Amino acid sequence: MPYAQAAVPVWDLGVVAGASVSEMARTYAHKPFRLPQHLDRLLNAIHQMGFPEAYGRQQLLEAIHGVLAHNLSLIAGERDLGIVIFSTAGPNATYLGSELARRTPATTAVHTFELPFETWLPQLRNGVHLRTPHTRQIPRDCFDVSLKVRNRLHWWLADREATQLELGSKALLVDSAGGITETSTSAVHLICHGRIVTPDSSVLHSLSSQLVEEIAKTRGIPFERRPIPLAEFRDASEAFLSSSAATLLPVSHVNGEPIGKEIPGPLFKQMAASWSQLVGMDIVQQVLGAHT
Repeated sequence: MPYAQAAVPVWDLGVVAGASVSEMARTYAHKPFRLPQHLDRLLNAIHQMGFPEAYGRQQLLEAIHGVLAHNLSLIAGERDLGIVIFSTAGPNATYLGSELARRTPATTAVHTFELPFETWLPQLRNGVHLRTPHTRQIPRDCFDVSLKVRNRLHWWLADREATQLELGSKALLVDSAGGITETSTSAVHLICHGRIVTPDSSVLHSLSSQLVEEIAKTRGIPFERRPIPLAEFRDASEAFLSSSAATLLPVSHVNGEPIGKEIPGPLFKQMAASWSQLVGMDIVQQVLGAHT
């Protein structure tokens, strides 16, 4: 169905409480990438959160391929799609009444969108500016932040504050101990003394970061997950973000301080080359070829 006809009921806990888990994958040259891993992560989140398991893995996979078969025909050959799937905790019994709520299923949806390469183009060319706002990462004793959830009010507030501090910047949250975590859409990686380091706690179980680790292993580049204090950016020769949708974006500044001497940096270029080889297309040129 078209976007105009897609709706989530106002009594759904995904709306009422932000109780929803989600996944975002994408296509490369119109072919979906690592869907099984994304579905595994989604189903694990549904299980860990105790949400209703309305559909099985195969049903979800068929739904995604059905939506892709239709929507890929609507875009140009050089474009690609982001793939979103989400599932909610079900109906709010206060709104529907207990009896009706018991008989009403949770909402599960699959949709796609055309990837906004034009948005990422200046970030790829010039680097992303990060700011650490007052908003902190949700503590681990609230819920497991390694699960991909739709309760993202703190991220919206953080990105708004970052933009107010510096137009066009993105928020980089720190945790209660002052260690860096992630941005609202990406994992963060620093290059320190020839080693790739990334936070190991208070962060999403990132599939893109796993891919970075795989590439690093094949290239013989040391890779480490550990707590990272914010001050360690001063020791970084470069930094970059990874995400399933935007792939890789270099970081040029953190709180107004420059990172590295070259944007993108040499290790970023190695990562992008290997990522491109893996997916069968040049991920950098696809973004650079976008028209603003």
